[in-house]
Amino acid sequence: MDVWCAIRTYPKHATELGNPIPTEPVFFLKPSSSVVDFGIIDSCDGDVHHEIELVLKIGPNNEPSHMALGLDLTKRSIQDHLKEKSLPWAEAKAFSGSAVLGDWVEYNPKAEYSLEVNGNEVQRGSLAMMSWTPKQLIAKLANWAPIREGDILFTGTPSGVGPLSKNDEVTASLYIESEHILSHHAKCV
Repeated sequence: MDVWCAIRTYPKHATELGNPIPTEPVFFLKPSSSVVDFGIIDSCDGDVHHEIELVLKIGPNNEPSHMALGLDLTKRSIQDHLKEKSLPWAEAKAFSGSAVLGDWVEYNPKAEYSLEVNGNEVQRGSLAMMSWTPKQLIAKLANWAPIREGDILFTGTPSGVGPLSKNDEVTASLYIESEHILSHHAKCV
């Protein structure tokens, strides 16, 4: 299973970090060994930032078959340093435990999701808020990447990213047409 990640798919998120909004999808990879379940998150003393994302499992004919909640964790100070030097972000994005992944449910294009930190909602997103649809993201990726059935795609994060600190409580929730489907919880150490 390859772990593909789309960046800046939510214009408000690109703007909040001072990044340009891309005119076409951009992707990076995380190692499959970076994937962990919700539970314990290493906050790295506040350097790790949360980015909630809807994660898609790629099914037959490059169609999304299932979805899950995910956290694309980022070591922000390292990423900023690498960006200043125009270097790849692997150290900031591909560390152990950087891809937190919840339970799979059948894909629904009406999915909405939110992230709470210590009971306060900090992020809310939906596929409708993205610059590209999931099918467009997968099709663009398939133009050049050797994607296979069973690969997963982190679809990008809405605005509201921020640091996690020791003892923070994180709750990620999935909704379809405002109906609560599931939630996942994690504690930061």
